[in-house]
Formats: sequence, structure tokens, C-alpha cells
Amino acid sequence: TFAKEVEEKVNRADGVHLLSEVPQEDLHAIMKNSFAVVNSSISEGMSAAILEAMDLNVPVLARDIPGNAAVIVHQTTGLLYSTPQEFVQQAKTLMKDPVLYREIVRKGHEYVLKHHSWEKERKVYQNLVLRLRECSCIKKP
Repeated sequence: TFAKEVEEKVNRADGVHLLSEVPQEDLHAIMKNSFAVVNSSISEGMSAAILEAMDLNVPVLARDIPGNAAVIVHQTTGLLYSTPQEFVQQAKTLMKDPVLYREIVRKGHEYVLKHHSWEKERKVYQNLVLRLRECSCIKKP
């Protein structure tokens, strides 16, 4: 499988670690100390892990699926790949190009601040509740 092929390549690479489940309290510290975060999902909506990595100023390499591509503009807010070979190539590019690395970090962080900040999310939900109350879809207490 694709995941097995990636895992085999990762196990042969120096300085690359594949982590299984991590307690939530440790997750952001690990992400902040990582060179990059990888999302290898074959099917997913918008990934909170990708947005968290961008918010923490960590570049993202993600499988090119609709949910990931909705957030990542290739070589702008992150790197997208479709095959194990593309993953390896994108990872090498990111390691060898410090200018690209910094730009992806900067633009990814800007994207999250502009489109997914806590304040923006709060306002969206607040407006939704207000609209629902106005249309009598929710009974007022």
C-alpha cells in the first residue's frame, strides 16, 4: 500500500520519524520542533492538523486530495504530492531550499490568520446562531 511504501522509505531516512498517536498536550511541542508535518490521508475534509501546523509556523507536505488542496496552494502555503516518489522529491526540495521553506512557513501562517483564526471562526458561528434565531429555526429561551 501507499502508506506502507512511505513508511519503508521513512524508516530508511536519517532524521525522519514516523509517530503514532501522541497525547494532545505533547502534540504542538512536537510539531513546533519538527522540520515539517506530513499529512498522508487518502480521504479527508479540511485537516485541523494542517491548519495547526501552519499556525505553528511549520511547513506541511500533504497528499494531493481535495480537502488538503482546499487549504494548500502547492509551493505557496505547503507542498502537495500524489505518489511516494513525489513525496520524497517534495521533501528533498523543502530540505534543500531555505527560501522556499521560509516562504511556505510565512504564507501558510498568513493563510491561517486570514481564513481560520479563532476570532474569525467565532464570528462565523456567532452569525450562524443569530441567523438561525432570526428565522425561528431555534426557539428563543
